Amino acid sequence: MKDVISGALLGALTLGASAASAAGATIAVTHEFDGARPAEVIAIPFVQITTVMPAARMYHLVVRDAKGNVLHSQITNYQHDHRGMSYDDLVFSYDFAAGEKRATFMLENVDTATPPEAPCVYARFVPERLDDMAWENDRIGHRMYGAALNTPAAGGERLRGSGIDVWAKRVTYPIVDRWYAKGHDQFHKDEEGEGLDLYSIGGNRGAGGTGVWDGAKLATSDNFTNAQVLANGPRRAAFKLTYAPWDAGALGKVTETKQFTVDCGRNFDAVESLFQFAGAETVVAIGLTEHKTADGFPPAVITRGERWMSIWEESKDGGIGVAAILANDAQFAGAAATGVDDRGNNNHLIWVKAAAGAPLHYFTGAGWSKSGQFADRAAWENYVKDFAARSRKPLTVTVSARP
Repeated sequence: MKDVISGALLGALTLGASAASAAGATIAVTHEFDGARPAEVIAIPFVQITTVMPAARMYHLVVRDAKGNVLHSQITNYQHDHRGMSYDDLVFSYDFAAGEKRATFMLENVDTATPPEAPCVYARFVPERLDDMAWENDRIGHRMYGAALNTPAAGGERLRGSGIDVWAKRVTYPIVDRWYAKGHDQFHKDEEGEGLDLYSIGGNRGAGGTGVWDGAKLATSDNFTNAQVLANGPRRAAFKLTYAPWDAGALGKVTETKQFTVDCGRNFDAVESLFQFAGAETVVAIGLTEHKTADGFPPAVITRGERWMSIWEESKDGGIGVAAILANDAQFAGAAATGVDDRGNNNHLIWVKAAAGAPLHYFTGAGWSKSGQFADRAAWENYVKDFAARSRKPLTVTVSARP
């Protein structure tokens, strides 16, 4: 599954000259986007590295930019119990300036193990809080709900929902464990100046939850039944959620496996959803929740573009934006709103054609006006539009041996 995500989201990768004795490698990255690409993620399948650098090893590989500066990097290993060296991707980030359409990087082996870095991503299954799955990077945080939250053991907190929650951060360091340690009621308050959970989802789609659309209504899953953390920083976190079969009307029973890839420096996570159902194709909906307007504040603003959608809302805790963006291989099938629920909330949907057993790729994310990243709705929407435009023009990466 992971190789599919890399190909869909990061573009073509070609392999240059191979030499078994190569001491290093050159990575050339090109693209066709005219604007800047800050915190652009470059992910290279590790097998491509070892083809030209057979001696490359985790914790003994350094990435340098054209000026010789060492860049933060990570090698992911999703199958922790494999035999031999079978890693997934080499991951690092680079800030492309406007008009900079090519960058070159050097890989080199080093004898001394590279020291650990302070993480800017984090993902954890949280069984002590009724099976939450929580994750974050240096800009924003999220969580989703596990099976225990929809049992009598949850008491008054019992909830059925597969939407995506948002935790708004003022700080770049990890806060997930710090906030859980405070207790559930306390992380809904911004008492330490780190941020807060200000975004209610209930059983709604939240910031990018999915469901199956039968032409008249949305059929959604129960809470996830299994969570597996695949990678946990320092530059990339990844995890997989599994959902039990649920009834989708005429479509029958549907199952979903959802994988998230979380990278540093960006407000959007990459999501891959894999649906199984009877028949060849159906329509899946990616949803964003519009909340009831807070007293004394303007109503939410819903903005739609080509293959993306954003909602901006304001309250006493500031403005918050959520958005969903379709990846290049996703087949857009329309957009709609589902109607207001008994709490005054409404889900706005992007419809996508989905084939049984085939991955559906999209990005989902959020931003907060008090984070220091987005001053207002205009700043948030500009970020969403820019990210969507960049995703339409992916990177091309070439790896070649360097003696």
